[in-house]
Amino acid sequence: MEPKKNKWINDILSSSDGIQRVDPSPFLFAKIQNRLDTEASTVYLSARTVWLTIASFALLLLLNWHIISQQSAPFSPNSAELNAVVSDMQLYPSTNQPYDLWSGQSY
Repeated sequence: MEPKKNKWINDILSSSDGIQRVDPSPFLFAKIQNRLDTEASTVYLSARTVWLTIASFALLLLLNWHIISQQSAPFSPNSAELNAVVSDMQLYPSTNQPYDLWSGQSY
């Protein structure tokens, strides 16, 4: 088994013996340099695209402001309903409950 593995490794290593180095075109560097030196063409956006973008951001800001400024009633869980849900779903919190949501029996 070992000679077969060594032969396979040698075949893999010798597969790159016939590869020749490829020389780039003599003017490749000049072409790249020319493209870097030329000014980038100006990109024009249509007025419709600009206004749609502005309207989208304005709508996003308005919705965020509405959600943040909206006053919601504080949540006060009914202990009878909470106990019913916990017993129906068999949700028994551990003794190290970090939140003060459960006031029933701890199992």
